Amino acid sequence: MKLRLALLLACLLFAAGSAVADTQPSLEGLDAYVQKVMAQWQVPGIAIAVVQDGKVVLAKGYGVRQLGKSEPVDADTLFDIASNTKAFTAAALGTLVAAGKLGWDARAVDYVKPFRLSDPYVTQSITLQDLLTHDSGYCDPGSMWYTSDDTDAIERLRYQKPDYGFRSMFCYNNTLYLTAARFIPAVAGESWNDYVAARFFKPLGMSRTVTTAAALAASSDVASPHALVDGKLTLIHAYWPHNMDIDAPIGGIDSSANDMSRWLLMLLAGGTYGGKEVLPPAVLDAMETPQVVIKPDTESGQALRTWMPGGNFYTYGLGFFMQDYADHKLVWHAGDIDGMASTLAMVPDAHLGVVVLTNLDHSDARFAILQRILQQSLGLPLQDTSDVLYAEAEKSRKAGQAEEQKLAATRRPGASPTLPLAAYAGLYKDDFNGSARVTQEGGRLVLRLEDPDFTGDLEPWHDNTFRVTWRYAFYGKDYVTFGLDVFGKPATLRFTDPSFHFERTEASVEAATP
Repeated sequence: MKLRLALLLACLLFAAGSAVADTQPSLEGLDAYVQKVMAQWQVPGIAIAVVQDGKVVLAKGYGVRQLGKSEPVDADTLFDIASNTKAFTAAALGTLVAAGKLGWDARAVDYVKPFRLSDPYVTQSITLQDLLTHDSGYCDPGSMWYTSDDTDAIERLRYQKPDYGFRSMFCYNNTLYLTAARFIPAVAGESWNDYVAARFFKPLGMSRTVTTAAALAASSDVASPHALVDGKLTLIHAYWPHNMDIDAPIGGIDSSANDMSRWLLMLLAGGTYGGKEVLPPAVLDAMETPQVVIKPDTESGQALRTWMPGGNFYTYGLGFFMQDYADHKLVWHAGDIDGMASTLAMVPDAHLGVVVLTNLDHSDARFAILQRILQQSLGLPLQDTSDVLYAEAEKSRKAGQAEEQKLAATRRPGASPTLPLAAYAGLYKDDFNGSARVTQEGGRLVLRLEDPDFTGDLEPWHDNTFRVTWRYAFYGKDYVTFGLDVFGKPATLRFTDPSFHFERTEASVEAATP
């Protein structure tokens, strides 16, 4: 599948929310800067929390919850924090380690019965710590986990090929975090949702934070997800109505600036809140200790240096990235899910914490705002990183456009497929990515993957290649090519992404009927 890029144009809307605490003098001018960044990146709404020296110095909303509506974002507006959820998962597992019920070196195969990887040695050796530090050698399986329940996603991992050697390279993997979360019911006899709520949300007073689709639907003051589709700011639907209750441990917490400020205060206070221990200090120390070095010449290393430049080292702990930042240690993470982008950062020696929540897909506006707050709070020279990030995003967008134009140029006007349309209809399967069903409907071919959002119309392009226009415009366009067997019949279906390779099944005759 093509990587969706957040396209960048000018902003439409501003509406300031309410502040829980007045802005400190060190943050003077921040409101104007936030509005400038929102305009540059076209972000509908943002919520920010800043804590320092054990106090909330800023909790505030900007803009609107939903395009075309007037309800403002405030400090209680719920946003999906996406992968900033992973620190909660790591912390929850850490409480079991601290209680002596689990070890960081516990093997996955001993606690998660469906778990198996393609490499038998890695399968038998991979530990809880490996799952949490992304050093398995298997990179994220992408869209596979969009369309699977948790058991199915974990079972499909056995069909994935490794990208690197075991423990040789940082390689982000959402599904392995999902596997780690399965230790909780195995050891504690509680669901991840209940365990995290009882251990963190309740003692921290995070009363608005939710982890299920039903709870989110029952909540008020919720930000809606947006994306730039064909250059236009567009309201999209959230990913989570499909899988939120299943995949919550990897990115399904919905929270607010006010609630996240409590999480930050606890982490910066060594695990205590309101005079009571919430997270054992040894667990926090493990989370904030570098476990895996992120090499600068890798895709991950290049991305981190773009988002948070200036570091001499970049590492991953348990649920957190770490780097040096102007003679300080910076502990941080980012979160991205359809229509939402967030970031959280802490400077422990300055007792400083920041969270930025936005309702625009993959928007790097969050990093510009985060860096401005860090600069002002730490007394550093002010540098407007928004323009630099914007230029990088524009470069990526144009590269994507060039690739699309290159593919579009392969079209042969007036060319017809080499076979009748009915010949391509059928069911194509891949053990790892699931199934792809091609049907003939109204004189054209329609492609359906397991997620109903991935329903697309096939347009003949050249030979046995078709362009796919997904009906959910947020997913854009793709190309598929049918491979023929020795009898000249379609036997395979391949996307431009080589990891998506489906083989026709014996059930293809039945699959041809819509």
